[in-house]
Amino acid sequence: MSLKIRLSRVGAKKQASYRIVVAESTAPRDGKAIAILGHYNPLTDPYTLKVDEERTVRWLNNGAQPSETARGLLAKAGVMAVYESSRRQPKKAAGEAAEETRTRRAARAKRTEPPRLVRPTRKEGAESAAAERPARATATAAKKGAAKPAAKKSASGKARAAAKPSSSRTRSKAAAEK
Repeated sequence: MSLKIRLSRVGAKKQASYRIVVAESTAPRDGKAIAILGHYNPLTDPYTLKVDEERTVRWLNNGAQPSETARGLLAKAGVMAVYESSRRQPKKAAGEAAEETRTRRAARAKRTEPPRLVRPTRKEGAESAAAERPARATATAAKKGAAKPAAKKSASGKARAAAKPSSSRTRSKAAAEK
């Protein structure tokens, strides 16, 4: 499996626009892409070409091969020059790379930090109500813990149940008992 940087067609009929994507070489042209690196619209005058330079260089460094058309567009955007210069530079020391990674992660964490919920402060009346709640809860628990006498059906209730059977089967049993 090799990765390709190539164009994927989007847009309406006769209104072609393209995405610059990273995809497996065996995937269909407009199939599932691993990453979208930019877009290209040849119909505008002048053409529109936007590419995420940093991500594209990272994919190129990881071994993704651009198609001929994609290579030409990346060269026009200036990405290929940046990639070539990054290949010629000596690699950073491990400490420098680790420090750079930490700063990037910290910046990303600040951007994606979830909103914090702020609880309102309690008023004086709310504190006394909160203090009463545990006392009430223990009193109710004590009442529930006390044994309740078993509820007995009255004799008239039993008589009514015997007099009015709910189904024909129960009626026949009641008639057999009499």
